[in-house]
Amino acid sequence: MDYDKIAGTYDNYEDGAITLWRLGYPEVCKSIGLLAGKTILDYGCGSGTFSRFLRDQGAKVTGVDVSEKMIEVAKENAGDNISYHCISSGGLEFLRDGLFDHIVTNFVLCTIGNGEEIKSILGEFYRVLKITGSAVILNSNWDRSNGREFISFRLQYCNNLTPGQRINAIMKSDPPIIFEDYFWPIENYRKFLEEAGFAIAGISEPLANNPDIAWKDESISPPYYIMTANKHEKKIR
Repeated sequence: MDYDKIAGTYDNYEDGAITLWRLGYPEVCKSIGLLAGKTILDYGCGSGTFSRFLRDQGAKVTGVDVSEKMIEVAKENAGDNISYHCISSGGLEFLRDGLFDHIVTNFVLCTIGNGEEIKSILGEFYRVLKITGSAVILNSNWDRSNGREFISFRLQYCNNLTPGQRINAIMKSDPPIIFEDYFWPIENYRKFLEEAGFAIAGISEPLANNPDIAWKDESISPPYYIMTANKHEKKIR
């Protein structure tokens, strides 16, 4: 997918994405805990919306993305105290070992159709995290919400959900954005993380319970899952 072409549209969409801001991002923050003073890498930061939110909560944020245009938009909107970098691949060679307290990656690993590439990226996560660090992954919950419609997006039904299967998530932007992703079951991500040396700390699948919002399927099917993994003191090989 050409992310450069959708940078502006996605930035506008994300600002008003009710499902994301009520059920996705709050759970990511809960998984991190105290944000003030923490060093956080936003891996696949896109146009920087979540990076700015983390910064506003007192975190010291570094954002990276493969899209030059996304990074341009992020820098235009950044204000102070966010360091943005465009990366040509999944690697983080320019970052030193043990730099971050936490890494967040939202809807990024699901864009990769090669399991070995995902494991390579997670290996980089392991390297740049502090000994006490954690990685937090936010993905659409295809395992439990295949074909469901939410306020901010819908998952186009797929009758053959197998590891590495192509899938479409449709954002309700103007015009709509169709993300062509890859399905990896939650158990695959668990295995990828453990092989990279992480220990799974928890998996959250939030449901909507606020009656003041006209939810669609958010109250019966979790639109997202949030997986948190802690770095072992000694990497498992």
